[in-house]
Amino acid sequence: MTQTYTHSPKPFGGPISFILKGEKLTVDSGRKVHEVQLGAVDKVRMTYEPGRLAQKAFRTKVIMKDGKSFTFSSLNWKSLVEAQELTQEYRAFTHALCEAIARANPQARFVAGKPMGLWLPTSALAVASLLAMAYLIWQALQMGATGVALLGALLAIVGAWQIEPMIRLNKPRPFRAGELPAELLPKVS
Repeated sequence: MTQTYTHSPKPFGGPISFILKGEKLTVDSGRKVHEVQLGAVDKVRMTYEPGRLAQKAFRTKVIMKDGKSFTFSSLNWKSLVEAQELTQEYRAFTHALCEAIARANPQARFVAGKPMGLWLPTSALAVASLLAMAYLIWQALQMGATGVALLGALLAIVGAWQIEPMIRLNKPRPFRAGELPAELLPKVS
């Protein structure tokens, strides 16, 4: 059975098409066509990527044994300000691709989230920033600067709202090809 997926990963540039057939994936960027043997896949990584304009984006990166890689995301950019979420298409293609990779290479690794070396410092920096903001708010209240404290609280709330999903969803962990992490797939409405 053939499975396809097409999206424009950036606001500028053309679409990239993926055609999955058996143990082979064809990646067509419009300029180049690559044939990928799925048995040569070393790792599949699924992540949450905060999108522009308050849109959630999910990304899957496939890394080959030779170090080459390719990615695809759940957003299809139509212009600089307009992106379409490809919920059903992304979910179906990601499931099919992961299962095909597991069949072609049972030793392939499937991981969710960012690498630990990136996730840990990012998490620490986020916590430190929120603690610094809390200290700023406390100092502003001590000095009677209620307006500054309210502004700081507003910024802290917006910051926590933006940062929390990046930290929570991108925590590094393994998963199985047949059991993709639901939180790293677009929600079906």
